Amino acid sequence: MNKRYLTFIIIALQLIFLSSMIVFHNTKLINSRMILLKTVPYDPLSIFRGTYAALRYEISSLPASLLQDVRPKDLKNGDELFVLLIKENGDTWQAKAIYKREPKDDGNIYLRGRLKYYYGYYQGEEERKLDLEYGIESFFLSEDSAKAVDGVNLGSPVDWRERDRKRKERLDQLDEETKRINKAGLTEWWLKKLDTETEVWVKEGTITQDAKGSIHDKYVKALEKIKAIDEDLSPQRLSSQKPIIVEVAVDSNSFGHPTRLFVEGKEYK
Repeated sequence: MNKRYLTFIIIALQLIFLSSMIVFHNTKLINSRMILLKTVPYDPLSIFRGTYAALRYEISSLPASLLQDVRPKDLKNGDELFVLLIKENGDTWQAKAIYKREPKDDGNIYLRGRLKYYYGYYQGEEERKLDLEYGIESFFLSEDSAKAVDGVNLGSPVDWRERDRKRKERLDQLDEETKRINKAGLTEWWLKKLDTETEVWVKEGTITQDAKGSIHDKYVKALEKIKAIDEDLSPQRLSSQKPIIVEVAVDSNSFGHPTRLFVEGKEYK
């Protein structure tokens, strides 16, 4: 076969393949329902990865208390979950409930996700968090558009090393007792355990009820000071940028397909 014709056939096959992929993708979206999801800062790494943006959503991390038909201890990494989405305030959609079994078609919108992991093993089940992926964490853009979007979803113009330095400075200004509690890594979960233990001490007559209250108040105040610093230096608090809003088409099988990005009034496809 003439090399020229062979080259033509190869190019034609490539074009047919690409065209079929586009048609297949668009066919899946014909009966899809459109929703808007808000992203959260993706820090400290830049979201710019060549020509696509790496995104994280408000619904990427959800409380285990939303689980309806399974308990956290019965889940394992990689499990498929279905998140019920509702639109309560504004134009964006939020998570209302999470199901392990695929829900029936009841007119609601469910987004199919996969459990990466859940954390908070040493907390009560209701306080645990589920980390989910939905297959909508990447959005391909032209190089110029990707660069324009880059930084908006970082959460802060301040480098994470700079935030760590600022946090250390703030912590060094605290009283010695609070610094000791922070250095020990004590948490609200630990405080609950301490309250249980000191209640036993009260019953045994080792300490008085007033002493128990003083111990509790001391740790509560210290933890509140530490929490205030972390909140003040959080990516969300430091960020002056508006969040990226993603339009997602949810098909009849509950799979999501990102279709458009909205960044500070600009639309990206």
